Amino acid sequence: MPWRGPAYDGEVPSLGWELLDWLSDYLPAPNDTSQPLVFTDEQAGLIVEWYALDPKTGKFSYRRGCSRRSKGWGKSPIEAGKSIAELCGPVRFGGWDAAGEPVGRPWGTRGDPAAWVQIAAVSEDQTDNTYGALYEFLTANDGRAADDLGIDVGLTRCYMREGRGKIEPVTASAGSREGQRVTYGVLDETHLWTLTNGGVKLARTLRRNVAKMGGRSYETTNAFVPGEKSVAEGTHTAIDKGAVGVFYDAVEAPEVRETDSDEVLRAALAVAYGDSGWVDLDRIVADIRDPETPWEDSRRFFLNHNVDDRRKAVEAARWKRLALAGVTPGQGERIGLGFDGSISNDATALIGCGLVGGKPHVFEIATWVRPEGVSEWRIPRAEVREAVAEAFAFWDVGLMLNDPAKWQTEIDEWAAEHGEEVVVVFDTNVPTRMARACDRWLVAIKEGAYSHDAADVHSAHVLAMHRRKVRLRDDDDDGRTKFVFVKGPDKAKIDAGIAGVLALEAFATMPAARKASPVPWGVYA
Repeated sequence: MPWRGPAYDGEVPSLGWELLDWLSDYLPAPNDTSQPLVFTDEQAGLIVEWYALDPKTGKFSYRRGCSRRSKGWGKSPIEAGKSIAELCGPVRFGGWDAAGEPVGRPWGTRGDPAAWVQIAAVSEDQTDNTYGALYEFLTANDGRAADDLGIDVGLTRCYMREGRGKIEPVTASAGSREGQRVTYGVLDETHLWTLTNGGVKLARTLRRNVAKMGGRSYETTNAFVPGEKSVAEGTHTAIDKGAVGVFYDAVEAPEVRETDSDEVLRAALAVAYGDSGWVDLDRIVADIRDPETPWEDSRRFFLNHNVDDRRKAVEAARWKRLALAGVTPGQGERIGLGFDGSISNDATALIGCGLVGGKPHVFEIATWVRPEGVSEWRIPRAEVREAVAEAFAFWDVGLMLNDPAKWQTEIDEWAAEHGEEVVVVFDTNVPTRMARACDRWLVAIKEGAYSHDAADVHSAHVLAMHRRKVRLRDDDDDGRTKFVFVKGPDKAKIDAGIAGVLALEAFATMPAARKASPVPWGVYA
């Protein structure tokens, strides 16, 4: 018979109600294994919605989903329970009962393939978020749940004792997974999944694999950093663009300022955490107020705001203290050059670095920026070539580092004229190389072994630069963590700042002049 019809406005059939009973029957509560697993009303509602069905066809309403929630809200236990259900629980539509309610059945019945559940992350320890909770569910109470469900539990995978179903943790580093017959995929902590660590490729592969099997996938994530192009950000964008069949669960705290009272902050946290009563909001407030906790981190991880937590490369006050306004090295002095070019939208900058007062001193030679209110404008390439020629004529240029984008022809010409060992391509999009240059710049700034001429455009671009970790999981405060400089959330231009970083790198690594003494700051050489 067909579905009984809605009992209230907006109701749709769902396997979630049956599944909640099934989970409570078999799995223990995480914090008290003597009690059955009972989700909060908010969490239960999400399970019901995720397993919603079309009232006519019985097909699932959603093909993939995502929960973006505050840290500690309870994402992992929910996904652990759903993963166990996807292995052997009533998660496939089996028809309507005599009362017109939907009935579930496991994978591996009615011609379906056996269940193959993958819990995926970009690193092995990260998979433990969900797989660790799953393992505890199954092994608690002397393994009662595993015995009742017929699951052989291991630290690296779980198998059905009778049948071919399995659950396994997988990572982006484990090689190609194209074509695997996966029926359900958990994508854990997708704010950390990027192009560079293989996360984007892994997500696309898993989604293709479950699609061909008629399965589904679900992401868990904290708030993401806009601009990092993570999998979490991609899913958020898909929702904004109206992608069909994507379930998106995200509850953000109301906007709150760092200067607001603790009472205002606690009230905002209460919205984000909902009915997750195990979270001590007063403790969270105390952690947020800790001077060692960056406000941007608190907004992302506790308030669930998608904010750019990349720090500025240098604060304005420190940059101002390093200024020697209007100073440039004299004619014939040995310098390094940094060049960052564009065609029209971004700026183009030629920055120099020489020795002033025993320290490297960075100065603006020329910058070209599109005038305000002008839409059709291109960099005057003839002027750029003239400025480079004048720089080589006035100073003794030991090394010129060039970001090659859109200027390869000119760079080749400069190299032919001044020597390939002097004019060198330096691709700022290669993180391993650029991170070393950024690290040199950061150390020089921090130790005050650096000065600049306070030029307006160069200074504005430097103050717009933000640090981005090369490896997202690295600790900000670890001295070994490497950074590159990128635009901030306001997308202000940074080209002259990058050229200044290249100028310092050129000065620090250029060979000494044949008849000159070595540069007296060997710590940077």
